[in-house]
Amino acid sequence: MIAAEYCAVVFDLDGTLADTATDIREALVSALSREGLPPIDVASVRLMIGGGPKVLVERALHRLGVPARDDLVYRLAAGFHAEAKHRGNRSSRLFDGAESRLRQLHRSGVRIGLCSNKPHDLCQQLVRDLGVAAYIDEVLGSSDDRPKKPDPALLLSVVERLGVPPGETLYVGDSATDVATARAAGIPVILVSYGYTLRNATQLGADAVIDSLAELVRPGPLARSA
Repeated sequence: MIAAEYCAVVFDLDGTLADTATDIREALVSALSREGLPPIDVASVRLMIGGGPKVLVERALHRLGVPARDDLVYRLAAGFHAEAKHRGNRSSRLFDGAESRLRQLHRSGVRIGLCSNKPHDLCQQLVRDLGVAAYIDEVLGSSDDRPKKPDPALLLSVVERLGVPPGETLYVGDSATDVATARAAGIPVILVSYGYTLRNATQLGADAVIDSLAELVRPGPLARSA
């Protein structure tokens, strides 16, 4: 069992544990509409996810060819957050194998954390809606007083709260940002191959890439070296 080598496993959320692109797109489109801006397709939105609401709307404006004025970015980010909280997670789902692996890790005594650039309240809402809150020991999303990934502070804060040394922790993500975060924190990192990234996960410098979270708890070596 790969995860048996570690006392804790920390997961990224969007694109790693859960497919949330449809709900994120709907909240974004609603915010854009209030500003008289056109919608963006879900395939494009998938590649905009990962930096938090401000980065999301900046990428959306770039896609639309609209100048990212500070006042517009602020209104869109606030509107997106409010709409995402109001809508909830109607279409979001766990990726195949995620629930069973979280349950198995939890039962085996591995400490489980979640570290995301998604706003903290939306992270908490999502894990409740997905029915996995009981398996996750610490959830930490972004806030105005926390630096976002790839700054390692967010990940290290989760690890500290879990009470496990960084060297005994594994980080699981889906993007180059996750690799950079883990490297800066001195924590080994595995990427999933199906996440929200334009570049192939095998090109991003992780310690390994897996095709399913089921591979975290199976005998034998990692699926593929990165």
